[in-house]
Amino acid sequence: MFEAMTDEQGRDEQQFLQEYDRTKYDRPSYTVDNLLFADCGDGLAVLMVRRGGHPHMGYWALPGGFVNSGESAEEAASRELAEETGIGVATEQLITVSTPNRDPRGWTVSTCFMGLLGEPVAPKAGDDAADARWFNIDYLASGDVYKLILRSGDITATAELRLVRKEDGKVDINRSEILMRDGIAFDHASIIIYAVESL
Repeated sequence: MFEAMTDEQGRDEQQFLQEYDRTKYDRPSYTVDNLLFADCGDGLAVLMVRRGGHPHMGYWALPGGFVNSGESAEEAASRELAEETGIGVATEQLITVSTPNRDPRGWTVSTCFMGLLGEPVAPKAGDDAADARWFNIDYLASGDVYKLILRSGDITATAELRLVRKEDGKVDINRSEILMRDGIAFDHASIIIYAVESL
């Protein structure tokens, strides 16, 4: 049997945990984002929601939100997707994004989940989403500067970003930079490009 150990102060694990200060380290808020893609016949489409509140009110974002206490990231992703779009589909974890200044409300870490549908399913906006719709995806590149263009009917949302790539060629989301956003919230433009290139 493994022998219980004591630390330099002579504390066993139970004593250590009783004295442990959970406020010693800054902790980020924990969120999830959903990247739901579908073949729309003339290319790939991504499901987006229009933000009904600040920050980035009126901008288009990936469906997602904060993880509730006692909830896993997987549970939160499914819940948020259903609440904001009325769609319930299986998704898989893609990447965790932890860039310190990615959210103006403060340090927010997001686990991103991805799903792929054979064709778009009609969304129904709910919860804090003012609208939900599928956007056709296009992007242009000039060196390391990319312009993401999302189109849905008469709505166009864009973002310009400088992508940094890792040695394996994949986008390094945490080192990439949003240069200009015109309708796409947070760092979701770089997450979308990362996901499209991962398909």
